[in-house]
Amino acid sequence: MKLIKEPLLHFLMIGAALFALYAWVNPESLGDDTQILVDAGRINQLQENFHRTWNRPPNSNELQELIDGFVIEEILYRQALAMGLDKDDSLIRRRLRQKMEFITADAVALYEASDDELQTYLDENPESFTRDAVYSFEQIYISTDRPSAELQSAVAEIEKSLHSGVDVPGDTSLLPQSFQQVAAFEVNRTFGSGFTRALDQAPIKQWSKPVSSDYGIHFVRLQARQSAQLPALADVRAAVEREWQNAKNQEVKAALLNDLKSGYRIVIESTPQAQQKGNI
Repeated sequence: MKLIKEPLLHFLMIGAALFALYAWVNPESLGDDTQILVDAGRINQLQENFHRTWNRPPNSNELQELIDGFVIEEILYRQALAMGLDKDDSLIRRRLRQKMEFITADAVALYEASDDELQTYLDENPESFTRDAVYSFEQIYISTDRPSAELQSAVAEIEKSLHSGVDVPGDTSLLPQSFQQVAAFEVNRTFGSGFTRALDQAPIKQWSKPVSSDYGIHFVRLQARQSAQLPALADVRAAVEREWQNAKNQEVKAALLNDLKSGYRIVIESTPQAQQKGNI
């Protein structure tokens, strides 16, 4: 009973059904190769393609031209296959491979994941959905474009003033003095990689010790800090379902390919160069 409930088995069954469905809706692939059937479905497809291109339906003459064009294309296509022109053509091989992969992907698209499956995927892949830490803080900037002794004196004087409760303007810069609800990646992009590490260690609502950045030195007073967190499934369900389907598509494709490969005898011959290397 456990095997029956296994989602991968469902996907394989759906995939097999899709291949069977393709043969059913394309009987010409299995039947008389001398008959070219232009049925109502094919005519509707030709009309829809024309409408998408020209924003209007084809008239009777245009429709007949579309049908004649399809018949000629089908004749030449079958003649090309009969002559083996599709053999060893990398473009054709690549396109046919893509179409087979599309059929495989449809197997996953037809399956709707349960909340339990999505929750499991979320728990097993937290790095893809964890929300960045968020910070609110103010900063005072000190330029390092001065002699070392003067810089050390300025930093010490400002630190003393801040701890005494005296407001200090700091040096002029293009950096904002206040940041509200800014994500960690944005903070690091503004001040340089790793600046958030200092914010994670800074006390709340107190001026920090001097912090270095790509621009100079800063004193930071953190107002609020919200750590990185994994959101609830309900908040990121669409994203989780999208990634889950991508992962399942790869899993199903691999399983189907392994199943198909079992029907072939694969022989890989060594090239003369490989044989020569093996004898060295």
